[in-house]
Amino acid sequence: MKFIPTILTFALIANLFSAENAVSLQKPDAEGWINLFNGKDLTGWNGDPKVWRVKDGYISGEIDKLEGGNTFLIFEKPFSNYILELDVLLVGRKGNSGIQYRSKHSERGSNKWVVKGYQADFANGCWGKLYEEGGRGVLVWKYKDKAPEIKANDGWNHYRITASGSKLKQELNGAVTIEFDDKDPTKAAKHGVLALQYHSPGGFEVRFRDIKIKLLENDSLK
Repeated sequence: MKFIPTILTFALIANLFSAENAVSLQKPDAEGWINLFNGKDLTGWNGDPKVWRVKDGYISGEIDKLEGGNTFLIFEKPFSNYILELDVLLVGRKGNSGIQYRSKHSERGSNKWVVKGYQADFANGCWGKLYEEGGRGVLVWKYKDKAPEIKANDGWNHYRITASGSKLKQELNGAVTIEFDDKDPTKAAKHGVLALQYHSPGGFEVRFRDIKIKLLENDSLK
């Protein structure tokens, strides 16, 4: 009987990794890009169905009132070193959202869709900045060069995120917003899941489209 907890622990870990690795990726195109969103449904993604849906070829996050704190739409496969690109917008420039990368899936009470980790932020005053959700908080607040130009009239904004080794780089609408070399031996993340944030208390709409990833040669999870 003393061995049962150990056996159960290994079983749970095995199930976790098998669930993550069960997500089937599309074949890379000629330039190495892999689409993570098919434009039709949320295959490969896991989130609160009351918040997330697909409309007109994009992912929409919207709810009048969000209970239980921030919630996330999680792509259920970990990655290590890569370039991630996608388009985002906050309808009417209202609300708060972000893109999680190298993050860990967690839970908080009844909220089953919580993650902790690096976040490429976007909200009024925060576009392009680097935050660590559920951890160290703001990692980089000052822009590397200048503030990015955010599209008016509900135009789409293009995010590009590069994670390679300890170095992180975020670009927004062509401007390099931050570069960060995370050498913290205990807190720096080397791999993890991707996720899209919907921030409490709700009452706004965020949209995502054209989500694609290019795995770098040093990606240990290829």
